[in-house]
Amino acid sequence: MVRPKVHDEALRSRLLGRALERVAADGVSGLSLRALAADCGTSTTAVYSLFGGKTGLLAALFDEALRLFREHLAVTPGDDTLDDLVRLGLAYQRGALAHPHLFEVVFDGGPPNRAAGAALAPLREFVDRAVKSDALPPDIDPTTAALALWATVHGWVSLQLRGLLPPGTEARFEDVLRCVTAGWTATAP
Repeated sequence: MVRPKVHDEALRSRLLGRALERVAADGVSGLSLRALAADCGTSTTAVYSLFGGKTGLLAALFDEALRLFREHLAVTPGDDTLDDLVRLGLAYQRGALAHPHLFEVVFDGGPPNRAAGAALAPLREFVDRAVKSDALPPDIDPTTAALALWATVHGWVSLQLRGLLPPGTEARFEDVLRCVTAGWTATAP
């Protein structure tokens, strides 16, 4: 007789969901396999069986956090390609502020190249569109512009999450993004 599978996909989903909740409450450093297993009514053996241990669980957390973060970056392009860049930056900010624990997992707990790729790919795509639509000068390098915009967005959001922005400036983020994109369109005297 075949024994039923004890460590199934439902348990894996429960463990992963609860791990995300624990990270939200206590940060990545506060994640304990023993406490996680107890919360889910199982043992640490299940975590090892389903994820291969804490490293595998953290990798699965990263994948899930990255998937959810990418959902926030799903901005539908409109007619104004410069406005699209601003809307994408605002979406990045909203995603990070709505789920700071996911932001932490993506940018502080996972493979840096995958996190950077997830953030840069939509920015690069939107900058390419702006150059092709003549909203940005043709001599602007899309990779450099995407990096500059990411540095602005990610830097602002990181400062905001840590409470390091000067008081009263949180609402000026859109203005900052518009200044950056306007600087690219300005012609030299």
